[in-house]
Amino acid sequence: MSTRHERRRYRREASGALLTYLVDIDDPLDAHPLLQRAARYWGDGLSIPPHRECVTCGVQMSGRKYVGALLLTTPAIIKPTTASVFGVCRACWLIRDLSLEVIERKATEVLQPVVPNGRFEPLRDTRR
Repeated sequence: MSTRHERRRYRREASGALLTYLVDIDDPLDAHPLLQRAARYWGDGLSIPPHRECVTCGVQMSGRKYVGALLLTTPAIIKPTTASVFGVCRACWLIRDLSLEVIERKATEVLQPVVPNGRFEPLRDTRR
C-alpha cells in the first residue's frame, strides 16, 4: 500500500477480519491478481531505502535475493481492493526453517493494530 488513502481503506475494510497467505517468493500468484500486484509492488521497492524488514527477525532485505517468503493479507470481504505484504527473509524461511507457529506469532504482532484483539484461525473449507 502506498498512499495514506489506501492504508485507511485497508484498515476500514479489514476491521472485521483478515485473510492471510504465506507463499514462497517464487510462487507466481497467477490465480490471484490482487495479491500478485501487491507482491510485485512490494518487491519493486526492495532496493529503495528504507529497506523492508523481515517480519520474523527484523533483518533488512535490500533485494529480492534476501527474501524467502511473503505474508500477504487482504480484508476478509467478498471483493477486496487492497492487500498488504510483509517479507520473511531467506534465512528465516530456508536456513532456519522457522515453524509456521513462530511465523504466525510474529505476524500476529505485526497485524494486531489492523484488527485489534484479532487472532489467527485456520481457514474453514466451505466447499463441502
